Amino acid sequence: MIYDYYKEQNKRNYIRRLVVILTLVSLFMVLGLFFSIFTEYIQIYEIGKRFTSVFWINFNVKLVVQLSSFLIVFFIFFISTIIIRANMLARDPSHEILKRIMPILLLSFIISFVASTFIRDTVYNRFLLFANALPFNKTDPIFNQDIGYYIFQRPFLISLVESILGVWIFQTLYTFILYIIFYSGIGFRSTSDIIHEKGIVLHNLINIIVLFLIKASTYRFESESILYSTIGEVVGAGYTDINVWLRYYRIAPILLIAIVITTIILLFRAKIKYSILTIAIFPVAWIIVLFIAGMVQTLIVSPNEVAVEQPYLKHNIDYTRAAYNLENIIEKEFPLKNDLTMQDIAQNRVTIDNIRITDFPATLTVLNQLQGIRNYYRFTDTDIATYNINGSPTAVFIGARELYKENLDESAKTYINKKFRFTHGFGVVMNPINKITEQGHPDFIIKNIPPKSADGVPQVAQPRIYFGELTNDYVIVNAKNQKELDYSEGQDDVEFVYDGKAGIKLNFINRMIFSLKYGDLRMLVSGYITPESKILLNRNILKRVQRVAPFLEYDDDPYIVITEDGKLKWIIDIYTTSNYYPYSQPIGNINYIRNSAKAVVDAYDGTVEFYITDRSDPIINVYNNIYPDLFNKDKLPEDMAQHIRYPEQLFKIQAQIFRKYHMTNPVAFYNKADLWEISQEKYRGQSKNVDPYYNLMKLPDISTREELILMIPYTLVKKENMVSWLAVRSEGDSYGQMVLYKFPKGINVYGTMQIENRIDSNPDISRELSLWDQGGSSVIRGNLLVIPINNSLLYVEPIYITAANESSLPEVKRIVVAYGDQIVMEPTLERALNVLFGGAQPVVPSKGESVKDIIEKALKTFQDVKAYTRENDWENFGKAFKQLDDIMDILQERKTEIQ
Repeated sequence: MIYDYYKEQNKRNYIRRLVVILTLVSLFMVLGLFFSIFTEYIQIYEIGKRFTSVFWINFNVKLVVQLSSFLIVFFIFFISTIIIRANMLARDPSHEILKRIMPILLLSFIISFVASTFIRDTVYNRFLLFANALPFNKTDPIFNQDIGYYIFQRPFLISLVESILGVWIFQTLYTFILYIIFYSGIGFRSTSDIIHEKGIVLHNLINIIVLFLIKASTYRFESESILYSTIGEVVGAGYTDINVWLRYYRIAPILLIAIVITTIILLFRAKIKYSILTIAIFPVAWIIVLFIAGMVQTLIVSPNEVAVEQPYLKHNIDYTRAAYNLENIIEKEFPLKNDLTMQDIAQNRVTIDNIRITDFPATLTVLNQLQGIRNYYRFTDTDIATYNINGSPTAVFIGARELYKENLDESAKTYINKKFRFTHGFGVVMNPINKITEQGHPDFIIKNIPPKSADGVPQVAQPRIYFGELTNDYVIVNAKNQKELDYSEGQDDVEFVYDGKAGIKLNFINRMIFSLKYGDLRMLVSGYITPESKILLNRNILKRVQRVAPFLEYDDDPYIVITEDGKLKWIIDIYTTSNYYPYSQPIGNINYIRNSAKAVVDAYDGTVEFYITDRSDPIINVYNNIYPDLFNKDKLPEDMAQHIRYPEQLFKIQAQIFRKYHMTNPVAFYNKADLWEISQEKYRGQSKNVDPYYNLMKLPDISTREELILMIPYTLVKKENMVSWLAVRSEGDSYGQMVLYKFPKGINVYGTMQIENRIDSNPDISRELSLWDQGGSSVIRGNLLVIPINNSLLYVEPIYITAANESSLPEVKRIVVAYGDQIVMEPTLERALNVLFGGAQPVVPSKGESVKDIIEKALKTFQDVKAYTRENDWENFGKAFKQLDDIMDILQERKTEIQ
């Protein structure tokens, strides 16, 4: 054979290039990993030094998992590739690439690195839960194992076995494909050529045998998976699962092991064809069991499903209610009497005074038009909270005025402006949910820049918002010769220099790191940046808390509160969830949820604190054991705790589940005999589900004073009459307590859509609405709220009028109030109540009432006088004026107290 120097040289060059490429790929993968780890660490350190313990716990576990899985995977692929090398060189020694060990090492390294990274990200968090598992002290009804096993331990064991199985499946395919590739280089024509190579066949068959053995170890988990199968429309093991599939899963491992042993024996006897046929027994057995399961379902279960599946349906009901925290709901009868009097209205003034007559979208529109002040400020949300204002609990809307750089003029979107000058929002706006101005706009009690608070309203001492919902970029503060814009006063700008705790100092190394991370070359060369300058990052409050604790679930509607010392802080509800709760009905991708903690983020300096609020939740307790420095050991501070509210997102989930799972009798549940729906309303021209809404009210037979509750009404499926309403409490030790009020079945209670239809069919109301809804104006009907008072129901809906242009402001012009068979539409809520319950009242105050309450009634009555004057309603004007005169007499007698 003639030696071809150039051909051999080309082969060597090709191998060298391959080695260089694989080396560079490996190097970049490792460097990229280290850069990612370092930048992650310094960002967490900036958020809070103590949170670095969370980082190191996760890092150490990830490192151990990745190293151990890397070594295992590397060993598997390296040995398998060496066997391939030996087999192929024995067949054809001319395979130049197989003669070198380095390409095999590098290829095994890359495969192992990628596989171990995937295993690390899949396994590490589950391992931490596994190693710190706590019991739920409740067992499943089939295997009698504690729920904690399914939540904490089983997911890790499954991920471990599935990782091994996945690696071995890939290794089996990898081995087979390499044999095909190398064999094709020596004249491969058909598979029969390979079958005669005993070493190659043996290698592939051993891979398949090991694969079967690994699969056999999974059948314990397969048998437990029946707890998550389906019975018709519900989840959980049913008759067929218990009597067919469970038995199969117990036999299947034995069958697999028998097949493996038989195959090995046949291989030793060189009966390769019979060994292949033996392996085929397993899929055939599965097909037979599938057929048997179908026959049992058809011949035994379906003809008498409700009786056969009854015990299993009961499991589904009980475990679903437990998983969604619905098993301790207090149920009350609501004996609707509709016997309210004006005296009852007077005795429930706090409830009446906090009926929401302004809607979220309309309020948000007005906020941005009237209180945005500058085009670069924006209110993205407004939230309900309670504050003690002048001694009275008051439900208010509160919204944060955040910086929104997208609205800057194009000429102002310079690098200097975006990174150094426009850095923060400014202040909040607050308005009672039940008060409007004469123009029909929200009555602001905190407004303007700088923020001004009315008497008795919390003062904002630090209004600057560097961390919020819209702060999605990084900024640089303490820049040389460049101050930040605080706010504008006329033609002049008020400037500010940040002095908060947040930020990372931009020394040369940090400038290098972050300019590389963000691809920002100007950060590296800018003359405005000094070693004392700081970069503020992770300013979006949700991303900030996720950076610290990505294993928790966060509500996507944070809300801002004012603390006693005038600081602005964001509260974020934290959920612990799982999709592994046995027999529980999933909604989305979860079947267990608790609102077990809250995160607090300072809007100025970005300080983050985590507080546990539900220590009965095993999942949050496990996380507390894993990360002992994560959660603050103290309770949520009182000046924030008094403003928290039960999260609407969680209540929606619970209310949706409860519409079916209020039925605890399996037969009624199966027959859907009492299936509920969320009430419907007409909102902005369309029918939609009523959203849960907050009320400041007394819960009948439950509470002795007004408190903030979140509630939602139910109707029967395909019926519009109301059957019940569900409420959840938000304050103190009663936080999260749910109360269900059911109406007597023998009477009709108007549902919200029925009230909407009555509004449409009322000739006087319909005529007025039609007149307004023309000539360039449009009518917007707000949310219809159901307000329980004593044993009666009020229905309240604001009516907005707005011009048909983008800059128009929605104005509340009328309030519709329905009670019993009566329905009225008046300029004010007070006026509507007066019409319904006996004329121009409220009752003249007694001399024993506080001066503040008397003044409040005088102001309300004065508003009625003005309203009656505008409408030429002289009869009620006279009554209201006489009442105002009587009130003024009482104030005259007590003028010394005013002074």
